[in-house]
Amino acid sequence: MTDNPFDPVTLSRIANMELRARLLVDGVLSGIHKSPYTGSSIEFLEHKEYSPGNEIKHIDWKVLAKTDKYYVKQYEEETNLRCYLFLDASGSMGYKSAGISKFEYAATLAASLSYLLLKQSDLVGLVSFSDRVLQYVPPRSRIAHLHTLLNVLTGLKPQENQISVPY
Repeated sequence: MTDNPFDPVTLSRIANMELRARLLVDGVLSGIHKSPYTGSSIEFLEHKEYSPGNEIKHIDWKVLAKTDKYYVKQYEEETNLRCYLFLDASGSMGYKSAGISKFEYAATLAASLSYLLLKQSDLVGLVSFSDRVLQYVPPRSRIAHLHTLLNVLTGLKPQENQISVPY
């Protein structure tokens, strides 16, 4: 038996979707993503040497008193992500090998991403589809939304494609 949590056989042995998601996410990725934007915010980022054009309200006067040089404070702004997860629930996703179907693997990936994003206070929504949209869950950022997503993911099954082909 392998200890790799990404192994399909290992995943197939875990019946609970939430446990699968936590196993894959906890310890692998952590931390809230940082924004590329700087400006006025709560989180101090660094001091930057003053250059003409910087606003004087950001000058750190205490550093000026100690070093006799002008520095401005820079802050880091956190951003929120709005994520839509799209899950293919067509008949081809029912293919199964090595203990888990393509659909179960994709649903586990969607559950893991949902768990990670909601843990970071990002908005997560879900759209499942085959030849049409089957389920739509609007994006929310509360951790309680994870249970809604997991219930939907657990209840979904691959559909038979019902596409009519013209002769």
